[in-house]
Amino acid sequence: MATLQKIRSKGTLLLIVIGAALLAFILGDAWKILRPNQGVVMVGEINGESVTAQDYQKELEKYSDALKFQNNISSFTDDQYNAVKDEVWNYIIRKSLLDKESKAIGLKVTDAEIEAVIQEGNNTLLRQTPFQNPQTGAFDVDNLMEFLAAYKELDRSQLPAEYLNNADQLYSYWCFIEDNLRQNRYLTKYLSILEASLVTNPISRKDSYETRAKRADILLATLPYSQIPDSLAGVTASDVQKLYNGKKQLYKQDVETRDISYIDVEILPSEADRAALLSEVTGYAVQLSDVNDEFASFIRLTESAVPFSEVPRTKDGLPDDVAARLDSVNGSEVYGPYYNVADDSYNAFRILSTVNGYDSIQYSQIQVVAATPDAVEKLADSIYNAVLKGEDMMELGLKYSQNATPQWISSAAYETAALSGDNATYVNTLNSMKKGEVRNLKLDQATLILKVTDLRNPVKKYNTAVVKRYAYFSNETSNDAYNKLSAFVAGNNTAELLNANAEDNGFRLLNNPDFTSYSHTVGGVSKSHDALRWVFDAKPGEVSRLYEVGEENDHLLVVALNGIHKKGYRPIDDVKAALQTEALKDKKAGILFEKFAGCNTASALRSVDGVRIDTVKYVNFISPSYISSTFSSEPLIGAAVYNLENGSFSAPVKGEGGVWVAGKVSDDTYASEYDDKDEAERIKSQIGRVIANGVLQELYNKADVEDTRYRNF
Repeated sequence: MATLQKIRSKGTLLLIVIGAALLAFILGDAWKILRPNQGVVMVGEINGESVTAQDYQKELEKYSDALKFQNNISSFTDDQYNAVKDEVWNYIIRKSLLDKESKAIGLKVTDAEIEAVIQEGNNTLLRQTPFQNPQTGAFDVDNLMEFLAAYKELDRSQLPAEYLNNADQLYSYWCFIEDNLRQNRYLTKYLSILEASLVTNPISRKDSYETRAKRADILLATLPYSQIPDSLAGVTASDVQKLYNGKKQLYKQDVETRDISYIDVEILPSEADRAALLSEVTGYAVQLSDVNDEFASFIRLTESAVPFSEVPRTKDGLPDDVAARLDSVNGSEVYGPYYNVADDSYNAFRILSTVNGYDSIQYSQIQVVAATPDAVEKLADSIYNAVLKGEDMMELGLKYSQNATPQWISSAAYETAALSGDNATYVNTLNSMKKGEVRNLKLDQATLILKVTDLRNPVKKYNTAVVKRYAYFSNETSNDAYNKLSAFVAGNNTAELLNANAEDNGFRLLNNPDFTSYSHTVGGVSKSHDALRWVFDAKPGEVSRLYEVGEENDHLLVVALNGIHKKGYRPIDDVKAALQTEALKDKKAGILFEKFAGCNTASALRSVDGVRIDTVKYVNFISPSYISSTFSSEPLIGAAVYNLENGSFSAPVKGEGGVWVAGKVSDDTYASEYDDKDEAERIKSQIGRVIANGVLQELYNKADVEDTRYRNF
């Protein structure tokens, strides 16, 4: 019962401070509204099996609800929700791949295994749950079992709705955790099978140690590729084709991509808009000085970005520009209007009163629950009097199936909210109480027995009415911007024309090659999903309609589709530029090799025309070396000098920044003792990860995953 009691004790606080209703995504119901009498909607395909929108939505809701519960939030930002959607999609893919492989090899995860993981209590997922030991903070399996047993026995006809809601949320969260424990166990067992197939031998273990520990100081002579003009390289079409044939596997893409260009016009307030807003805030500043009550109504009328609260706030609970000016105000006079450049706003505020309080309050509470209002009142008086006579709040809480353990609340937990009514009464009551004081607090929604047990950090608090209006464009400014861009698009309605003429007409043209459907937005502009959907329904050369996008419809967006890259191998024309660069490097390397002919001493190397000499310390076999004279990282230097004798030089090597010759000046061994067992584990760990990632990638490639979520999500 401990966790249920904990939830119950926090139920009212959650109700009052955060709000009784947690918003949920209900897109599942939206399918019925938006697509009545239509067939099943698909969002993708994995291993030939379709993924329906309903199945995806179900997993999305489970994961979203779990994250909201875990982080004590009611909704996500657009970026957060997009990340959630991608993680759910990846989870569905992983589960599908593992399910298929598990069936093929007979891999199973039993309930007993999951029970053992829970009993052990060390899994990271378990440590994230509320089922923790209050003394150690570690996962407490007894706490979990008490909750699950109590949840099955809940009398839903007798318990408050908010208590049941919290219990249901916690139970759903636990089901989510348990499901993920099972999937993680499948993955762990599958990877352990792969790891078990790895063996090492004495030679590989010794080599692993020496390639890491043996190091050398070297002399490096480099002839940069930049010394040879491109015109002398003589790259032919057959050279490029040969490179393409050898590197074709590198140019395979798993998803379809598209090359787009777009114009994104941010609509900004005009000077006339700013003048009108300043005049409006000036009028509100005059009116604010005359208001004597109903401040909440007045602040709502001004459409202020800072809602009025009936609870005094610390400076930290107010905007920075307001907090910085609080001590400049005399009495209750109105300060402002003034402009704040940091958030582009026009402001005025009035301090209604100040109080001395505490930033943090430790308190206990018992919510009084009974069948009738009279019974609630009678029971509340009984508990209140018992506490006044010295009975322990925690023991009384247990008597009424509640956890009355003292808990802390800080100003930051509530002071940015617009508190009024019961909410304000609850918080103001706590703020007004002295250490050791007990109150019988009757609210419209609940009756509470409160006891303050400690107070920390004395602080001044301000009851303040703030008018903050962000500068925003008018309809006239928006229409002007729309008409200007619309007129341009009307006369440049092909990708070729739009790309050619945008800059000359004062519009900034942006390019996004290899644009993917899981980008979620075009150009990072929020609310641009319709434009993204258009990109993957359009044909090359087409130009989209003009979209009004952004959080505040403050962006105008038009997109041109320049090309499509289908899933599979990129054609040679798509990668010709990169191949041309590589072919030039090959041709130049051939010329530079000749300049190093016969140079196998330091003096001979220094005499080569155009050579650059570097001294590089602590080079080993496995680590690349950065060469400052050519601004390049050279991964082959360690291998080239590994078996050289001191004073000897390597053959010329085609590097990243030029052709080089490396000579070993001196060598030593990093001060670490060889441990055969540790080296075996190191090899297994390193190679195991590589093999595991390779196998999982190959499973993904063979699954022929199709992601069409963009059509509906």
